[in-house]
Amino acid sequence: MKILLVDDEFEKAQSIIAALAEAGLGENNLIHRSNSREARHALQHSEFDLILIDLNLPEMLGAPPKQDGGLEFFDLLLLDSKVKLPKAALFITAKEELLASAEAESFRRGAQLCFYSPADNRWKTILLSKIRYLKMQLERSGAIYPKVDIVIITALRSELSAVLSLPYDWVNTRYADNSVSYNLGSLERADGVNVSLVAASAYTKGMPSSAALAAQMCLLFKPKYVVMLGICAGIKKETELGDVIVADPTWDWGSGKVAEDKDGERVFLMSPQQRPLNTQVSQLCVDLSSNADVIRAIRMGWNAKVPEGELKVQVGPMASGASVLANDKAVAEIALQNRDIIAIEMEAYAVMAATEYALKPAPIAIAIKSVCDFADANKGKDWQAYAAYTSTAFFDQLIKAPGFQI
Repeated sequence: MKILLVDDEFEKAQSIIAALAEAGLGENNLIHRSNSREARHALQHSEFDLILIDLNLPEMLGAPPKQDGGLEFFDLLLLDSKVKLPKAALFITAKEELLASAEAESFRRGAQLCFYSPADNRWKTILLSKIRYLKMQLERSGAIYPKVDIVIITALRSELSAVLSLPYDWVNTRYADNSVSYNLGSLERADGVNVSLVAASAYTKGMPSSAALAAQMCLLFKPKYVVMLGICAGIKKETELGDVIVADPTWDWGSGKVAEDKDGERVFLMSPQQRPLNTQVSQLCVDLSSNADVIRAIRMGWNAKVPEGELKVQVGPMASGASVLANDKAVAEIALQNRDIIAIEMEAYAVMAATEYALKPAPIAIAIKSVCDFADANKGKDWQAYAAYTSTAFFDQLIKAPGFQI
């Protein structure tokens, strides 16, 4: 359940937040705004199940509260086609003199008016009853899964650990009808946009498991973006350890036909189906790749040993396949499928392809992985933690960038 609280009175807002906590609703369930302009902006970018509105509300930060500011704000929401209207609304006021005039106006708008008083808990009873009803309504409609902006998928638990190190107020969540362990998070960008996220790791590495998880999370959480994070193998002379690779395009390097040539020798006839990255996202990643501040921020966030060379972010072809590779010859054969290839891994194509079957509006799929080895005889795990970090750190920079649309 997601709730928007619009109230400029600090003590009252804190009491309401504490009451919501009693109902089991934490920071990931609540967004607090102190004026109508900021609240309207939040409603244009996120969906809420319940909105709580103070009657005596200022229009913008620094402006004085207006006696009917809450009602005027609600009327603007009804006229704004960009706003996603909440399922329920509740007006709250601590000013007893406003009750008589505002009660009829609240009812006329299909909402309820609640009198707040620190000495009387009736407001809390009304609020918690509203929460319980909405919870029951969501459960019976099957809408127990929150709608989020971004789904994050990793193939390994260690990769998920890197994701959960981001300061997004993660809360581990399980659902009775689902065996997957989800982590719900949120952050507020510099432009005031609140971004909701959910992260999970596949049971096993490889395309089938990641594709199944991606399809399920698209159906349950209805995201705007599905992002695959983690580690990959780089192509020698094209990449360095730790380099961030944004896949554009990606494909299954094992797709094709095993046949015989005229001498009866086994040959593999390639038939890759390439999945490109969304053009706007691809261009934004290219822009960020040349931003020295972005590279510096990623470097400074890692306090342990780093490999030699300069950290780079590259946007380019990344092949996916079912097998773990530790053979130069195998890598060279895959490189024949795309002369510009810079990385190979095991899941990106599956996640990109899975989103194409999502219900409309289908999410945008993004695969961001970092180089931990070169898929040769020297393949090892020494740089996996660092690569998982750089992949995740670039994702953090990407979604906070002004050009990334939520």
